[in-house]
Amino acid sequence: MTFIVMRYIHKDIPRPFEVPFGSWLIPIIGSLLCILLIKDIPSVAGYRFLVWTGLGQIIYFSYGFWHSKQRKLRKIRSIVSGIQPLPTISSVIEQHTQNGLESESANGNTGSAV
Repeated sequence: MTFIVMRYIHKDIPRPFEVPFGSWLIPIIGSLLCILLIKDIPSVAGYRFLVWTGLGQIIYFSYGFWHSKQRKLRKIRSIVSGIQPLPTISSVIEQHTQNGLESESANGNTGSAV
């Protein structure tokens, strides 16, 4: 039934393959057949079905979460944004000369204060 709704909500999505009567007839027949099969099972089997369906959903969504391309891209972006760029040779030389000048001026101030 979800496919029927999705086809009407997202009409602009390209669909390279379409089944004849696939937009409404096939999903409805499939849903009715599943309901018919579930109707006549014993209650113990119904509970087992619900438990296994729940476990399957947990596995399905956790796999989808951990293997999602969007999650991996977000993780890479957060790692890249936290990385500091390496200093260039010119910035190291500039920093060294500034530190050298500061240390000389500090040495000169202490000598004149004595």
